Amino acid sequence: MKLKQINWLARRLSRVYPAEIPYRVAGAATAVLRRLGLGGADKVPRMNWDSYTESPWVAVPQETHAADVLGVADDILLDKLDVFGRPVAFVDGCPRWNVDPASGIELPMTFGPFIDFRHLAQGVDIKFLWELNRHLWLVPLAQAFVLTSEEKYLHKLDRLLHSWLDECPYPLGANWSSPVEHGIRLINWSIVWHLIGGRQSRLFAGDRGEQLLGKWLKSIYQHIHFARDNYSFFSSADNHLIGEAAGVYVGAKTWNLWPMAAPWAQEARHLLETEISKQFSEDGVNREQATCYHKFSLEFLLAAGLCGRACGDDFSAAYWRRMEMAVGFIAAIANCQWQVPGIGDADDGKVFCLDQRPGFNPYRSIVASGALLFDRSDYFGKAEVADNQTNWLIPGARERWREASGQDWRETLPRSFTQGGYVVTGSHLHSMNELRVVMDVGPLGYNRVAGHGHADALSVVLGYGGQDFLVDPGTYCYNSAPELRHYFRGTTAHNTATIDNLDQSIYGGSFLWLRDVATTVHRISDDGNRFVMEASHDGYLRLADPVRHFRRLTVDRSLLEVLVEDWLDCAKPHECCLHWHFSPECRVEKTGEGWLAQRETGSLHVHPARNLSVAEVVTGRSAPPLGWYSGRFYEYKPTSTLVFKATLAPAEVIATRFVLTPIAACATERHDS
Repeated sequence: MKLKQINWLARRLSRVYPAEIPYRVAGAATAVLRRLGLGGADKVPRMNWDSYTESPWVAVPQETHAADVLGVADDILLDKLDVFGRPVAFVDGCPRWNVDPASGIELPMTFGPFIDFRHLAQGVDIKFLWELNRHLWLVPLAQAFVLTSEEKYLHKLDRLLHSWLDECPYPLGANWSSPVEHGIRLINWSIVWHLIGGRQSRLFAGDRGEQLLGKWLKSIYQHIHFARDNYSFFSSADNHLIGEAAGVYVGAKTWNLWPMAAPWAQEARHLLETEISKQFSEDGVNREQATCYHKFSLEFLLAAGLCGRACGDDFSAAYWRRMEMAVGFIAAIANCQWQVPGIGDADDGKVFCLDQRPGFNPYRSIVASGALLFDRSDYFGKAEVADNQTNWLIPGARERWREASGQDWRETLPRSFTQGGYVVTGSHLHSMNELRVVMDVGPLGYNRVAGHGHADALSVVLGYGGQDFLVDPGTYCYNSAPELRHYFRGTTAHNTATIDNLDQSIYGGSFLWLRDVATTVHRISDDGNRFVMEASHDGYLRLADPVRHFRRLTVDRSLLEVLVEDWLDCAKPHECCLHWHFSPECRVEKTGEGWLAQRETGSLHVHPARNLSVAEVVTGRSAPPLGWYSGRFYEYKPTSTLVFKATLAPAEVIATRFVLTPIAACATERHDS
């Protein structure tokens, strides 16, 4: 374990910015001082209730699905809760907050910042414990109370908060090891605080209530201090920095009780204004190159923005404009059934959740909120309805939705995001008979380490009628299965080419790539029927014989045909291997001239090139991994992967043709035969 940690640290240090070194040294020195009890938040300044203002940024809607809220809240009353599909054990009505819910292993109550949560013993993945301690699941208890005024929900909140505050003291244990977790917890605590009535809540009645209020406010101050004390700058400045700053801002605005709350809030606001322009491209794409973290960062930014408006401290027009563009990317990349391709890392994380219905779609919710915030008819059209979360966040959402324009909107949503790294094309997009193709033309990831990026340059995903055919296989896990972690991040697990059996970059670890990969778009043309795009990437220029991989994507809308042509700019022949990953819902079989993938909406005929040395289907292979799909975090299952291999001479083309036959035409063909 020690050797593994040292090797990882050496690789990680190789990717830091030169200016980052003194920052890291100063951070380590600060941590030592905090460990010695110097400069920390052990002592909380005196609170000034005269400065306190109640500015709720969530409110009870006039119409809501109360039964769904009450169902979830009542399950929590019965100690029913799961994390990533695994039940959480309760003792005396509370979880064991410092015990890994998956393994039952108790984590040490040592100084939190010194806990190496990336390399925990016995295969423990910290994600399970952190997910439990984010406290999203306290929100339905507060929602149930405000909807019913029943004391049982307050009693459960009282029990859970007392327990957490007693068992998770500052700054000890895994719950004090990562400041972004404090940002998430502060946002959910803010929601709970506002819904139960703030300072005047019956939760704080009597001696026990006063005791809870004192303990909770002390921990809130310590949370704000800890997150601000450990901002993730330089190569760590990704969604974590946004989350930390959003938590500090929401926390300092919700509980403006201490002299430093106002300056801390303004400092956090400045960080958010800066980071939204850094981390989201001008066309709205999050630079981490991961759709899940695009949405995740937007949730932080939305919480901070709504909190600021409620407090009379609105963010700038530039902030909201960049958020509007980011919402547009989600609207554009989601198919007609609101499935979003699993590009890059995805851990199913949410910052908060106010819609307790089964099947709640956070991507759709973001677009629904965006429709109201930005008065966009195309966002209204794409989202179709205001979900429950939007109704709790934006006053009068349902009434405003009924007044929204019903004009045609499909052609107004953007399709080209070449600054951010994606192009969406196809036929009848955003309708129930859409042919949808998304191609990745972006970099590997963000901030040198590309922590959540996958080696997927020039990868293509394809679907029809809201059903996926060619898929991005997903993520599966972060820390518990290193070989599978590498597989799902690697080039082999994406619909692109590997050269000489190598990843496009050099793998450095679970959240670390050791070489940047840049993609160049050389040409895009579209005459209304025929779309053509040509791009290349430089990931294989590191080889002894440098190789640039080129790909041309051609979509013929009238024929429902997609042609993918790959070639190499190099001096010598190289082995090129294409992997085409199909949805597990596809039935893939060999035909006389290729392969046929079938789903309910239609069939996809795959016509391979004639210059292949290997053409085979691999399903669920363990060593080395291939033919796997992960639709949810910590779940994976076998799927069919077509493998095409060829030794390509310089400029030699390997062409793969996909022809979509909709189900109505398929039925006619079967009848005629």
